[in-house]
Amino acid sequence: TAFRFKDRIFGDGAPLDSLFDVLGKWKDAVYIPPKLDQSTNHGGTFMFDGDQTVYAYYDESPGTHADPFGVVEKAIEVARRKSE
Repeated sequence: TAFRFKDRIFGDGAPLDSLFDVLGKWKDAVYIPPKLDQSTNHGGTFMFDGDQTVYAYYDESPGTHADPFGVVEKAIEVARRKSE
């Protein structure tokens, strides 16, 4: 969430390495289309456990998104592992 980004950037003790690792994969994916109306925004879904990336999904095109059920299942799996 935006608040988590704020915390990481302005210091809650969590390193930014995993975030930069994920975001750094887009460095070669920058493309400026010839016409502005040809541009689109892409995003992704990321889940971190401390400084470890436990889930990463990069949207391949507009309208594609991570499966919300898969994301929730992963969050539950991580939470269960931590509670054992």
